Amino acid sequence: MNSVLARIYKVHDGLTRAAAVLAAIGLICIVASYVYEVVTRYFFNAPTAWVSDFVSYALCASIFLALPKVTMDKGHVAVTILVEVVPEALADAMHTCINLIGFCCLGFAAYVSLQENIRQYSKGIETLAIVPVPQWWISSFITFGLALSSIYFLRYAPASQRVRGDVMTERPG
Repeated sequence: MNSVLARIYKVHDGLTRAAAVLAAIGLICIVASYVYEVVTRYFFNAPTAWVSDFVSYALCASIFLALPKVTMDKGHVAVTILVEVVPEALADAMHTCINLIGFCCLGFAAYVSLQENIRQYSKGIETLAIVPVPQWWISSFITFGLALSSIYFLRYAPASQRVRGDVMTERPG
């Protein structure tokens, strides 16, 4: 069972790292497209019709592609004062409970987002833009980011995953 779980963790971490690379590429594309827009607009007097929409879509994708990496690295905002001041046994229970709540909330949000992706796909809904694209192309990144992040909350739920002071006791994978 442990080897199966280890393989699942490895795939999960690999997807997360690949998504983080794609998020970085998305940010590079945003910068490049803005530079292209400035050059074409101010030097050639030929503004583009697509850059503004592309930047919006790429920013959404980049944020939700990066979200699992932030969650994996425990870089998200966490108010830990209560867990830090209570006795160890209670702190472990609180840690587990908080992570399970995080898993449930993100999992539910991913489920709702998936239902919306399916609705957008089945009804053929497109963005309201100069160059319209199927809306599910963009919103599917939201589902992806929320789902992968929710799994990290589940993985970090055991008390052995609790950060004590500045040192994490154990890390999966």
